[in-house]
This record gives sequence, structure tokens and C-alpha cells, in this order.
Amino acid sequence: MSDTIEDLLRTLSTTQDIQPTQISDLSTALISALADASSDDTKKTVRTQQQEFLEQCASILSKQPSLSGDSAAEADDLITQVQSAVLKSLLRMVMNDTPFADALIDSNAYPSILRLPSLAPTVTKIEPAAKTPTTESGKRTRVDDFKPMVAIVLAKVLEMTSNKDHVRDRSTEIVLTDIGSDKVKIRATGFQALALIIQADLSIGCGILGKEGLLVEVMDCIELEPESTQIILTETLSMACADAKGRTVVGLHCSEFLKSIVLRGATKNQHLKGAAAVALTKISLADSRKDPSTGLNGVSEASQGGDAKPTGNNADEEAQLAKLFSTLLKDDRNDNNSGIQLNAVEGLAYASIQPAVKQLIISDKALLLSLFQLGEDTKNSPLKYGLIIIFNNLTAFRKRLTPEQEQMLKLKKMAGTLPKSESRRLQSMDEDDPLDDEAVVNQRNITLVKLGIMPALHAIGAQASENIKQSLAQVLRNLATPPETRGLLVQQGIVRLLMPLASQQAPKQQSTSESAKTAATQALAKLSITLDPRLTFKNQRIPELVKPLIWLLDSTDQLCQFESLMALTNLGSMGDEQVLGLIVQDGGVEKMENLQFSEHVLVRRAATEALCNMIFFEPVFEMYSDPKKSKSKIHLMLALCDAEDFMTRRAASGALAVLSTSLDVCNLIMSQERGLEILTSLITLGVPTSSTDAEEVEAKAIEDVMSDQDTVVDHAVAVGRMDELRHRGAECFKNLVSIGGLEISQKIAKRGAVQQLANLIKSSSSEAVQYCAMEALKAMSEQGVKLTA
Repeated sequence: MSDTIEDLLRTLSTTQDIQPTQISDLSTALISALADASSDDTKKTVRTQQQEFLEQCASILSKQPSLSGDSAAEADDLITQVQSAVLKSLLRMVMNDTPFADALIDSNAYPSILRLPSLAPTVTKIEPAAKTPTTESGKRTRVDDFKPMVAIVLAKVLEMTSNKDHVRDRSTEIVLTDIGSDKVKIRATGFQALALIIQADLSIGCGILGKEGLLVEVMDCIELEPESTQIILTETLSMACADAKGRTVVGLHCSEFLKSIVLRGATKNQHLKGAAAVALTKISLADSRKDPSTGLNGVSEASQGGDAKPTGNNADEEAQLAKLFSTLLKDDRNDNNSGIQLNAVEGLAYASIQPAVKQLIISDKALLLSLFQLGEDTKNSPLKYGLIIIFNNLTAFRKRLTPEQEQMLKLKKMAGTLPKSESRRLQSMDEDDPLDDEAVVNQRNITLVKLGIMPALHAIGAQASENIKQSLAQVLRNLATPPETRGLLVQQGIVRLLMPLASQQAPKQQSTSESAKTAATQALAKLSITLDPRLTFKNQRIPELVKPLIWLLDSTDQLCQFESLMALTNLGSMGDEQVLGLIVQDGGVEKMENLQFSEHVLVRRAATEALCNMIFFEPVFEMYSDPKKSKSKIHLMLALCDAEDFMTRRAASGALAVLSTSLDVCNLIMSQERGLEILTSLITLGVPTSSTDAEEVEAKAIEDVMSDQDTVVDHAVAVGRMDELRHRGAECFKNLVSIGGLEISQKIAKRGAVQQLANLIKSSSSEAVQYCAMEALKAMSEQGVKLTA
């Protein structure tokens, strides 16, 4: 193995036309040799060979391509391929090998990697018409070729190194050497290297940027630099603003330069304007305590300190910035300039967290259509991410804390243990912007759906990253929240987007995050609640809904539990045995039963309603009528027949009306201490025992069944509710006496049920109620029970 490595190293040092395969073979051999090394001497030899390889890599990466001539073009292609092979080989070697990463940082290969994207500005190569051009304009840009690869290699190298301080010192030395050059091109290379380091490791990059005196010197002469260099620096400053310390340094030393570009018309270069505007937006939002949690580079924001409130001046500047981003996106001249588009989208992604900017965007139809079109056309992942963040900000509802969470925050504040971020949230509870009220957000969502956002979301969702999927699922859930949008969303194919996000993934596939899955499932639940599942999902897709909906029942969010239960209630009402079987198979019944103990009345009600529908399914009916297993289940249903909430009582009594067709259930009801008492309360609801107390009894019953209504009580509705409960109670009595036999009939008669059923027949105008009561009395009479005193 050692001889093979030596031969390959000799070839690299003596051959002019190096081939990519030689680089790949050598790196593979070095990796294998290190893995097979059994002694310290052998490892030392391999490390020495690695050092020699790094020097060869530095030489290869430093080669500059020619700029003219047909033969030169072929040579340039070979150089590009070899340099790509070097980057890939270094990436393979640095993974899981910290000593090699440290050696790379100290070698000449490190500055060569940093300078690689800036070796030549742009290599223009017009392809013959018969061939496919390398880009839409027929140009190949070395910067665009190498930037992503270099960023990936740097990120891994900086992650694997053992001494971050040494890396920062070494990187600072390289960057300052280039920035301090008297040659324009080399200074631009230095700024580009700094941008790459910031992109790879924000803390190291901002450590360089914050070096004392650096930004002061740079700002003193930045206006003398070409605009291409100013663009590189400005985009670097913008990336640094993703870090709290970086943002502070940039805001302190660079704000005036950035404002001169954006607000004072120091340049007409749209790319430079956009980059400066993004940096200013990030600084401005930090001052206003309104930072987004994540920037376009996927870098998490640090918690912001300070309690300064935004000034009117700030708000005016922010509005100007937002309008500039809008103008850049609507300008047809910028359609093919990904740099301008990315800056404008990133700026709007940050700015649109503000309610006023959301309204500015939603009221600008031309801007929205530009965003939709960009979403449909772009294959650029950062652009996709920026767009989905904008849509997320536009559609997001204000997050509300539960009373318990609010109380906990207040207690922590009193104890002095509340983090600053939570303190600001507590302070903002009384300062909510009306532009983020639920009705306003609903209207924004309706506008987006009617204007045609779905094709853009379909395009953004194709081959999306996990971060994009997460935000996409949230946007789809938000759009499906207003009932008015749901039918149109289904027509536009929202189900095709939601199902893969909500469904379980195959083990070897990349699975969506839990929050994305939750949001997507919640959106499906919303659709299932108000629309007919048979029309919304088509019959072949309905079974696919069951597993994610049951999974959502385990959520700690009570709204998720409620909406999932409501959706499962609708699915259960279809009577499809395959769907009902899947609900049972996936543990849905047990989870519904657990949620009957929820402290939230709506969750408890929805769980009982879902179970009521499930009881019509024979396996569930048998589960509830098994005397060995169902005693506690029947006990709970009886208890819920006495609940304060009318709809919970209606569902529980309905379930018992069905279950009481089983003799075992009849016996279980009779064995419960308050079983008959609770059922009797149903058939005596609003039924007077004499004409003198009729009005008082009815008034009390109306108050009982309408307690969940805040509006003025409608008498006819109240009577209808009373009859629903009476009907279910009478049905239970009919089943008890006709199925339970003489013994049960006699027990019921002793409790005064004969007179109560007779009073019910007289007082109710419902034929269904009268029929059940009369059938109960008829069965008792046929069994020999005396109906008169």
C-alpha cells in the first residue's frame, strides 16, 4: 500500500496533466493505509504522506485557468475537474479524522481552498447550439461551480478541528493578509474568504470580523473599492448579522455605509442595494426585538438582549427597506439575477415578521404574483427556503399561551428566574398588534389561496430539504385554517402535498420532522372536519388518513387532539369497515378512551363522540359488551351522561342507547350504583310532575342544556336538545326492560319509572321520544309488571 501511495505522489509532483482519477485513487489509498496501520511508525509514515498530499493539493488548487483560446478551454475543463476531485478527496479524508483536519488547517492547502472560488472572475464559454449550455446564458462561472463545494469542505473541516482558537487565528492571518493587499483582486479574494468562513462556522467568522480595528479600516476605504468587491463585503456583513455579536459589530461600524447605499442613493447597482438592505433589515429587527428565529443559511439566532423599543424612525426605515425588496422582485430586469433575487427574498423573509410589512406584502398583488412565479420557477434551495419563510410569516397565527403557561411565566418573573426571551414574550402579551389578530390573518390566508399560491407551494415542496418541508407543512396548515379556503385548496391539490408529509416514512427514507408531520396531519384533520372525506380524499386515500390522525392523538397540544378526534369522528360516521378496522388496529379506541379523561371539555366531548360512532362497529361493540373487560367503560359512559356539557351527554347517552341492546350491558348498567339514577335524569329532564311547577322545571332544563351557549337562547333549539337526551334515555329504558327481562323491569318499576315514562309521553311532542317510552311501558306490561297503582 505504501509503495502505491509513493508512486501516486511521485506522479502528482512530476506530471503536468494530472487526472481526477489519480487524485481519487491516492486519497482512497491514504484512507485505507491509515485504517490498516497497526503501529505508531506506520501511522507516522501515513501522516507524512498526508502532508505531502496536502502540499500537492495546494499546488493544484492554486492553478489558474486560461481565459481565451479553444485549446485553453479544454485545459480549463481538466483543471476544473481535477480541482473538484481534490475537494471531494479532502472531504472524504477529513471526515472522522480530526488529526487530518488539524493538518489541513496548518497546510498551504487551507488558504488555497479559501481562495479557490476567486481564482478567476468568470470563465465565459459559449457552447455550440447543438450542445446544452452549462447555464441558461451559455456561460460557466467558476465562482458558482466551486462556492458550494468549498463551503461544504470548510464546514466539515472547521467542525472536525480540535482547537477552534487556533483555527480562528490561522484564518484571521490569511484573511487579513489578503484584505491588506494593495491589489484590488486580492482584496476581493480576502473578503470572499471571510464570507466562506462565516458561512461554514459563524462563530469563527464573526471572531475574525470583530477583530479590533478591522471594520474601522475597511469602512474608511470601502467606497473606493469596485462595486463587485462592495457586494462581496456587504453580503458578508449580512451573513454575520445572523450572530448577535456579529450584528452588534456590524451595526456599530457599518450602518452608515449600508444606509448610504440603500437610503441615500449612493449607488444604482441593484445587487449591492439588495445586499445592503438585507443587512440593515437584520440590524433593524434586532433593535426592535423582532428577530426571526432562523436566517436563510439555516443558522439559529442567538437570544437578543436589550429592551429598547422601536422608534418611529426605525419603522419608517424598515418600511423603506421592505418597499425596496418589493421593487427588486417585481423588476423584470432582475429575473435572471439570482444574487438580487436571493437578497430581496432574504430581506423580505426577515422583514415580513413585522405585521405592518405583512400587510404591505398582502396588499401588493404584483409582488405576490412575483413571489408565486419565483416559487414555481426556481430550483435554488436558499431561494425556496426564503420564499417559504415569507409565506409562513404571512399565514402564521399569533401563538397563544394557555392560562397555566401565562401564570407560570408570571411566577418565574416574580422569582427572577425568567430568561430575557420569555420576559419579552410576557411583556408583549398586552402589546399584540391588531394586524396579527385572527380575523386579519384569516383574511390574508384567503387572499393567498384565491390569488393562487398553491402551484408555487407544489414547486417548492418538490425535492425539498427538511427545513423547507417543516415550514411548508406549517403554511399548508395555516392556509387550511379558515373554513372558506378548504374547498379551493382541495381542488388545487393540497392533499397531494400533505399526505407524504403526514404519513409514516419507510425506514430507509429521510423522515420528516415531528413538527412538520404534526402540522401536515393537523391540516388534513381540518379538511376532514368540514368536508366530506369521500369527496376530499377519494375512497382509496381515506385509509391512509387513519395512522397519522391516530398518531396526532398523542400530541400534548389539546387543539391537535381535538381536531384529530373530530376528523376520526367523521371517518367513523362513514361506516367503512376497512377504516373502522384500521382505527381499532392502530390503537385508536384506547387513545380515545384515554382522552375522555382530558381536563378540556372540548377534547373530552370529541373523544366521546368519536367512540359513539365506533360502537356501531361490531368488534368495538363486543369490546364494550364483554362483562369481564367493559365494566369501567360502561361506568365512564354513565358518568358522562351526567356531564355538564350537553354534547358530551348526548354522545355518551347515544353510545349507551346502542350498547344497551346487549343483555350483558343491561346487567352492567343495573349493577352500577348510580346507573338507573343517571338514566332517569335523562327521561325526567324538563318533565314536570305537576302543572304548578311546569314553567320552573322547563326553565331549569333549558338552562342546563344550553349552558354552552353564550348567545340568546332559542326556545325551539333548547326543546330540541332536551328531546335528544330524553330520546336516548327512553331508548335505554326500552332496551333494559325488553332485553333485561322481568327482574330488571321490576327493579325499574320500583324506582318510579312507570310514572316517569308516562309523564314523558304526555309532556314531549317528539314522536320518537313517545314511541320509545310507550314501547318500554308495553314491554313491562307484557312481563306482568303493573302499570297502575
